[in-house]
Amino acid sequence: MVPWATLALVALNVAIFWHPLRPPGGACLSVQTVWDWGQWHRLFLAPFHHLSACHLLMNMATLFWLGRGMEQVVGSVRTGTVLLLLALLGGLLHLALNATLAVATGQGWYWEHCAVGFSGVLFSLEAMGQPVEPFPVASLAGGVALTTRWLCVLECLLLALLHPRSSITGHVSGILAGLALSASPLQVGSRD
Repeated sequence: MVPWATLALVALNVAIFWHPLRPPGGACLSVQTVWDWGQWHRLFLAPFHHLSACHLLMNMATLFWLGRGMEQVVGSVRTGTVLLLLALLGGLLHLALNATLAVATGQGWYWEHCAVGFSGVLFSLEAMGQPVEPFPVASLAGGVALTTRWLCVLECLLLALLHPRSSITGHVSGILAGLALSASPLQVGSRD
């Protein structure tokens, strides 16, 4: 089966990287640009813009791997729908999380923090346990099993340590979007 939805999203991301609709600063997602300035279109632009070829390559390789697996299980239409829904939901959660952190900490940085890229959606897919059901990858102290579903949390923290300029709130928002969608009646893991 050809993973049409995944290939289309990879092609769209690559095309926008080479011919951006806006410069990354004009496409990035922040509380300030969306809520203060009313630039809601950034919810749709931010996931498809990337800061560098390396950023794009890492995201698209992961999208191809995860998206293709999901598409084989649920089909192209459902995969495309879920990926776009996760991009939108993750963006909204990113705004809400940053607004909450700005108010709770009194740090304006969270209000102004601007993020781009498809990695939030990728963290969503991992949190959902797609394309396969979560399975144990390690056993921790006290008999707690670390599953593939929760491995994304460790990946998120490691990425924040290795690349401190990456958007940890964007990645955490992706994880929250994936967990929310996997608990919804949408039943992403099964074919109609």
